[in-house]
Amino acid sequence: MNSVSIPWIANAIKASFAALILVVAACDDGGGKSSDTDDATTTTDGTNATTNNTDQPTTTDATDTTDGTTTTDDTGPTTGPGVVDYETDIQPIWDANCTTGCHVAGGSAAAWFVITPGDSHGALVGKQSIELASMQLIAPSDSENSYLWHKINNTHVEIGGNGTAMPPPPAAALSSADLEKIGAWIDAGAPE
Repeated sequence: MNSVSIPWIANAIKASFAALILVVAACDDGGGKSSDTDDATTTTDGTNATTNNTDQPTTTDATDTTDGTTTTDDTGPTTGPGVVDYETDIQPIWDANCTTGCHVAGGSAAAWFVITPGDSHGALVGKQSIELASMQLIAPSDSENSYLWHKINNTHVEIGGNGTAMPPPPAAALSSADLEKIGAWIDAGAPE
């Protein structure tokens, strides 16, 4: 290698480093949160902290990309605001809209399933639908593939199901707040 090549290589490295700094600065969303988390590690409180001793901001998105893949910290709260509890949030919806003379022992829809307290979760979650055997009544973490979700939203015929929407007319459809709770519960894994 001659003496002309060394300064040229040094200048190329400086230019590459300057370009890298511009890319990193462009990735900063302005809120002090960098989208480049390759040198961040997850701390015990669920936040990311930089480990390269630079002036990079600390992020709090609860992801860890130290191995090149992104994973989400799913150790979030199981109680509190925004968390749907089956017994206190979902069972009362069934009780108010589905069990009066229908989905109870001896009711008109008992052959389908019984959803009284203590029985409902086991009767719904992970159980195959009778009307559409390719779907479960409640597919944990997947409301769009839960037949009961489509029955209560009156979209069951569109996906190949049949029968009437639930609750059946002349009963009123579930409120949007009740549908939101049920959807959130299913998509959270339909916990008991």
